[in-house]
Amino acid sequence: MKGTTKEPQENAASNLDAAKIKWFRHHLSIWGMQNLRDFPWRQTCDSYAILVAEYLLQKTDAATVVPIYKAFLLKYPTLENLAKASIDELNELLVPLGLYFRAERLYQCARIILEQYGGKIPDSEKQLLELPGIGKYTARAICSQAFSQPLAVLDTNVAIYSTNC
Repeated sequence: MKGTTKEPQENAASNLDAAKIKWFRHHLSIWGMQNLRDFPWRQTCDSYAILVAEYLLQKTDAATVVPIYKAFLLKYPTLENLAKASIDELNELLVPLGLYFRAERLYQCARIILEQYGGKIPDSEKQLLELPGIGKYTARAICSQAFSQPLAVLDTNVAIYSTNC
């Protein structure tokens, strides 16, 4: 009907019963075990390694990131090592990934975390969003992977459509 608006759904999970949620999680886990590709950042809960991976993965194919990620963590194994690097060194290492602003943002992020958070990667989406180069997807990915927070992580490969019908 013209002029009629629908209320936004407050919480999709509230419309599902516990048994359906349990069924979905179970089947999603099975699918994941059979289909997820094995990447080194999936084998760690280290917040620094996950932060680095999420920066490198921005707008870049995961398979392309793997060798750069491994080399990056060998050269800069800690946030302190990264903060001591020069932008030129970082750019040289990250050039195969493109996005030339990435190195500067990652460097700035490391400096801010050392200065404002005592070297501890923030564990809240709100704090992560204040860091350069971190958007909602990256913040939630870090929170969910490094800090086991149950946040939805959706990227451009996932689309949610709504209609006014």
